[in-house]
Amino acid sequence: MDKQPVVVGVDGSKEALDAVRWAAREAILRSSSLKMLCCVDDDLITLSDYPIPDRYFNLLRERAHKDLAEASSLALAEVLKAGADIAIDTKMLLCEPRVGLRRLSENAQLLVLGAHGETHSVPGLLGSVASAMSAHAECPVAVIPARSGAMPETLPNTVVVGVDGSAASRRAVQMAFEEADLRGAKLVAIHAWNFSKVHSVFATDHAKLSWTEARTAEEAVLAESLAGYREQYPDLEVSLQVFNSDPVGALRDAASNACLLVVGSRGRSDFTARLLGSTSRAVLHSATSPVLIARP
Repeated sequence: MDKQPVVVGVDGSKEALDAVRWAAREAILRSSSLKMLCCVDDDLITLSDYPIPDRYFNLLRERAHKDLAEASSLALAEVLKAGADIAIDTKMLLCEPRVGLRRLSENAQLLVLGAHGETHSVPGLLGSVASAMSAHAECPVAVIPARSGAMPETLPNTVVVGVDGSAASRRAVQMAFEEADLRGAKLVAIHAWNFSKVHSVFATDHAKLSWTEARTAEEAVLAESLAGYREQYPDLEVSLQVFNSDPVGALRDAASNACLLVVGSRGRSDFTARLLGSTSRAVLHSATSPVLIARP
């Protein structure tokens, strides 16, 4: 049975082209095909009573074909440089991008997106399509930031994973081990717990919380989350780190010196399966390395 493809969203932006390069390398690494999708949203009738000429929609389609041709050329260059042999496919759909990407994610092993699309204007903010797909795709989602450091060859061969003991975190741990093994990379598992906030809420004159005691408990959470995987991947170099700090800052700092950051789609405070967790969302907004969202 053929492997599911790596799917990447294309919209003509520089960020999307960076995502195409990264997706091509991932497809080569996974020995899978690469599928590039460009969506043309031609349902504009409800936006205005003014009749939109057919030529406008023809231009949208022509541009989509041009964007796909440019993306295909970049992907082919990566394949040739690697001396690989993978299939490259392009697809144009007449629908809103989030609809088309989610549809293709149902039969993909990985969905790759630029952090911003062609309409982004505020640095540091995640694009609406990347944000929506991170929360609603049917497969893992890799978001590539709009920075030159996002390219793998410029980053250390280290995979970082955020661990908080939740079910979504366990999925992230599983994927992090798989990704580190696939890359022959070192794995750094991080558990950050803001002790000062908890202490300020629960500490009283009769009950003082000790960071030493809390750290011991949180180290147990981290070790338990990794139980079994270290035996499954005995040759993988694994480092465990516990921090008394804000999880977002700890993950962002660690990932700045890594080729990939893996996080769960939700955390301990999960209340719905269709929303992205606050930590994962904040990391996506600020990370300077590719972020992999381990969708359930």
